[in-house]
Amino acid sequence: MANTSSFTPLELMRLPLVSALRDEFVGRPLSSLRTPALLIDRVAFKENCAQMGAKVDALGLRFRAHIKTHKTPEGTRLQVAGGARSLVTSTMPEVWGVLEAGIEVDDILYSLPISSDRMEDVNAAQEKAGRTVIRVMVDNAEQIAHLAAAAKRLGRRAPWSVFIKVDGGGRRAGAPPRSAQMDALLQAVKAEKAVEVYGFYSHFGHSYAARSLDQAGEYYAGEIACVNDAAGRARELGLGGDWVLSVGATPTAHAAALGAATPGGLNGTLELHAGCYCLNDLQQAATGLVREGGLALSVLATVVGKYAERGEVLTDCGALAVSKDQGPTPGFGRVVSKGHEGWSLGRVSQEHGVLVKGEGAREIEIGEKVRIVPQHACLACACHPWFYIVAGGGDEVVDVWVPWKGW
Repeated sequence: MANTSSFTPLELMRLPLVSALRDEFVGRPLSSLRTPALLIDRVAFKENCAQMGAKVDALGLRFRAHIKTHKTPEGTRLQVAGGARSLVTSTMPEVWGVLEAGIEVDDILYSLPISSDRMEDVNAAQEKAGRTVIRVMVDNAEQIAHLAAAAKRLGRRAPWSVFIKVDGGGRRAGAPPRSAQMDALLQAVKAEKAVEVYGFYSHFGHSYAARSLDQAGEYYAGEIACVNDAAGRARELGLGGDWVLSVGATPTAHAAALGAATPGGLNGTLELHAGCYCLNDLQQAATGLVREGGLALSVLATVVGKYAERGEVLTDCGALAVSKDQGPTPGFGRVVSKGHEGWSLGRVSQEHGVLVKGEGAREIEIGEKVRIVPQHACLACACHPWFYIVAGGGDEVVDVWVPWKGW
């Protein structure tokens, strides 16, 4: 076991669990697992990472991998091996987990707009990180005042390195590039020595609506225009710097090879980011951009009831196994087990779900186990305490990954 002298309490709890689970499950057939069980095909995961890395490398761009989908050291290592030199995280346990696992990257972005109760955590992580820079996200002027106060309170010597989050129409977070909110934020940064702008960041989650490479390319062009406009506004207000313009979501990262013309050139260096690409799900499959064999995640479920008169069966796979997220593909998941194609997860309650029989689908009997690809990989992973790893579509457990939990 690794030296645990510098590990956080959360990691100290995780390490013996990983060891015990591997002792218990590695080598066992999937048919012996208690369901619902989340399965990850390590071969498909690795190939997805390699494919994305090759695309980005061919474009001569840097790549920042989001690790919030799986939240594991094993998955993160595969993303880094695939070419990612920078990471995005959604929680502090992810930041600590990367550092404690000894995964070497240039920088880690804690991507939730920073709040005062996280500043001491980020500062402590930076002290542990060595040459790896821990960056934070901002989208309001008030955050700059809080960062300045925290720098003074903590005796921080280096400026906080920040990405400015730009809202390109998703209305989830960020300041629109030409807005009073953006101007106030930029002016606050300009006046504060304790904060240094590293770059401008936008996430077009609405690009999941793309149904072709060309449509994804239109969203990609919109992402670039969005961050470039914000950086242009910063220059107009007298800010200077060699900024990074970070754009991406899995669909637009796939479409980056199409290029995007930017009138007047770029106000910084382009970087791509994406996260779900390593696993994929029905939402990603609906874009038409997922390669053959690229669905690396599924949930194993057991059939517990049958209702032949209405063409339905009951499984132990409900909302707490796949979430209640939906997408362009009807239902909450799709059965991908060989011989049972045509069944879909049509309805979910808390602990159970109803599979609906499609035209020409073969009957499913009580007691059978089926694999279901969920709509949203990130939320499906969040539902499970650990993941069973298979290789190349195999039916035996080859490893167990335990995700970093908590906030």
